[in-house]
Formats: sequence, structure tokens, C-alpha cells
Amino acid sequence: MKVKDRLSLQFTFLFAALLLMVLTGIYLYVENNRVNTFFTKLDDRAMTVAQFYLAEDNLSKENFKGILEKFPQALSNEFIRIYDDQYRPKFIPEKTVHWKKEILKEVLEKKQIHFIQQQRQVAGIYYKDNSGNFIIMVSAKDNSGYHNMDELRLIMVAFFLLSLIVTFFIGRIFSRFALFPIISITQNLKRIRASSLDLRLPFDQKKTDEIDSLSLTINHLLEHLQQSFEGQRSFIAHASHELRTPITTILGEAEIALRHDRNIQEYKATLNNIVQETELLSYIINSLMELIQTNVENNDFQSIRIDELMWEIKDELSNKPNENLVTIKYSLPSDPARFILQGNRRLLFIAINNILKNSLKFSNNKEVYCELFCNAKGVNILIRDQGIGILPNDIKNIFQPFFRSSNAVGYPGYGIGLSLTQNILRLHNGIIEVKSQIGKGTEFLIILPV
Repeated sequence: MKVKDRLSLQFTFLFAALLLMVLTGIYLYVENNRVNTFFTKLDDRAMTVAQFYLAEDNLSKENFKGILEKFPQALSNEFIRIYDDQYRPKFIPEKTVHWKKEILKEVLEKKQIHFIQQQRQVAGIYYKDNSGNFIIMVSAKDNSGYHNMDELRLIMVAFFLLSLIVTFFIGRIFSRFALFPIISITQNLKRIRASSLDLRLPFDQKKTDEIDSLSLTINHLLEHLQQSFEGQRSFIAHASHELRTPITTILGEAEIALRHDRNIQEYKATLNNIVQETELLSYIINSLMELIQTNVENNDFQSIRIDELMWEIKDELSNKPNENLVTIKYSLPSDPARFILQGNRRLLFIAINNILKNSLKFSNNKEVYCELFCNAKGVNILIRDQGIGILPNDIKNIFQPFFRSSNAVGYPGYGIGLSLTQNILRLHNGIIEVKSQIGKGTEFLIILPV
């Protein structure tokens, strides 16, 4: 079932329930009013009967004349009975209708009663006269009232069904207008392909309704997809180039060595070149594998004390000749829970180690400062070097795979480390901020939520 049909039906059912409650309330109110009105007529009829039979000597001629005129105006299917206070019938003999003594006793006690017997309404009054006390019982069937209620019920049913039909079609029109923005979004999305991810959904920046929020969210998703596709294309292009260089060198060395016989020293030199290029190729492949692994879901998380992790990185750097150039300051709170985070220990080791190695590499034997501290955002790792700095136009691109700043050409590397670091931090919901000045150095701030 389509959404617009479902909305139309839901709107119709909701209106039907509301209308049914209103019509039912009106019907019950009219029915109750009919019953009470007819009981009033029965009471008036009982009083007329009592005065006709018993009050001739108590009324003036004019008043009794009015009683004589009213008495023949009987109700439909009317039955009248008169009893004395000993429950004996008077004036009118009992034939087909006989009232039980319990009912007559109730009239005597309550002075007036009303009740419904099948479709007949009954009224009983206690009438005091100078000739004695009497019980007047009058019953009748409200044929006119029942007829009016039948007509009212028929009109209500017809009105209810007609209202449902009209409401359903109005609901379809309403749902069509309500869903038009969704249909427009769907049609616009059908135009977007992998080759046209630059297209965006139109939305009104002045409005803040749900449809515009949906369009804006989809546009953000398309932007991320576009960046991902462009990153993949760039990654494949650079990876192909970086892998082709050592492979070409290996093939070239091997082909030259096979052209004619050489002495042992020449073969050793050729093999050494092949080994070096093979190690380079292995390093690139391993870096690419680590980069790919950070793009997939990794659930190997554990509790990590950030100070212990930094000690491990410091120990790993101790094997390097410039280890003493790294100064680490621990400005951590006394409560260890504030700097214990959930993460993949090996990946975080790689991410932080990459930043420190880069800082050492580009600092030209100058000190690299590192500080650990905590704030409301989480654990902060500040790494500041005194290196060559990064060009302002290159800062936004340094996290792209295989990207290298133009002033870093003379330094070894392949532009994979920072991209790997960013992916690892993103996997841990962390962020990295960069500040740099040419010739003065670069500052990296890593923030990891606890």
C-alpha cells in the first residue's frame, strides 16, 4: 500500500472515530430527551385522568370544562388504571392490563414513579382527594417519538457513510500535497549517479521544517560520498604510481642483469638494489593494508591508559638516534578514570607514533615537545615541533593519501602516515587539529573522548 493511501485511510479512520462519537452522543441526548418528554406527557395525562374522575366537585365549572376537553386527547396505545390506597381497582375495570401489587406499593411510597416496560413507558402518581387517596397508572407507546428516532438514525447513518467517502478523497488530496516534497526529493535523487555526485537537493535556507532538514541531511551524505569517491580515485591513482616505481626498478635491474654474464660483485649489487626496492614495495603495501584496515569497522577495543600508551611509544623511539629530542610532559589529573579510554591499542600506537616520527623527521635535530592533559572534551595530546612548517594552502590536503607538501620533497616518506592517523582517530571518534608556520614549526592537537 502506498504511503498516500495509508495516510488517507488513517485520516479517514480518525475522522470516522471522532464523527461516530459525536453522532452517538447526539443520538443518546435526543433519545433521553424523547423519553423524558414522553414521561412528562404521561404525568400530565395521569393528572388529567385523576381530575376527570375524582375532582369534579373540587374544581370550578370552567376548570372542569378544560379537563373535559383534554381527557379525550388520549396517547397512542394508552392504558389507564385507577386504584384506591388498598390497591383495589376503581372506575375502570381491569381486563387486559393488571398492575402488580409491588408496583402499586412503590407508587404509594414514592408518590410518583417512571419506568419502561418493553417499548411502553409507564407513569404512576399518588393522588389525594377529599373522597380518598388513589393511585393513577398510565402507560402508552411513543409511536411518534420512535418514528422520529428511526428517521434520525437513518439520516445519521447516511451522513456518516457520505462523510467517510468525502473524507477519504479529501485525505488523498491532502496526502498528495503533503508528500509532494518527498516525491520531489525522490525524483531528484534518481538523477544522481556515481558520475554526478556533485549534484545537490534544492532546499529553502530560510525555512526550518522537516523536509528541508531531510534535504540538508541528504546533501551532507552526498558530500561525504563525493569526498569518499574522490579519495578512492586519488588513492588508486597515487597507489598505482607509488607501486609502479619500485616494481619498474626491480624489473629493470633484473632485465639488465640477464642481458649478459656478470661477475659476482655486479650480481650482488643488482640483488642489493632489488632487495632495497622490494623492502620499499613491502613497506608501501603494509602501509596501504593498515590504511585499508582503518576504513572498516574494528571492534577490538579495550581500556587504555593514555600515559601507559605514551610510555610504550617512548620506548619504541628509544631505538632511534634522536630519542632524546622528544620531551613528554604529563599534566594528567590524579583520577586515572579521566584518562582511560576505549580503543584499539595497536592502531592508537600507530597514529600517535606517526605524528611524533613526522615531527622528528622535519625538525632537523631540534626538540619536539609533547604534552598530555585532560579537559571537558577528553584526553588531549599536544605535539609541537620546530621544523620546516607546512604551507598554508597545503594544510587542508595533508591528510589525503600520498599527498606531500611541496617543501617536503627533500625528506623521505610517501604521504601515508597522516592519512592513516586521521582514519584511526576518526575510528575512535577523535579529532586532530593542525597549526603551522613556515620556518617556525607545526603543532598537532589530538583530542580523544573518554
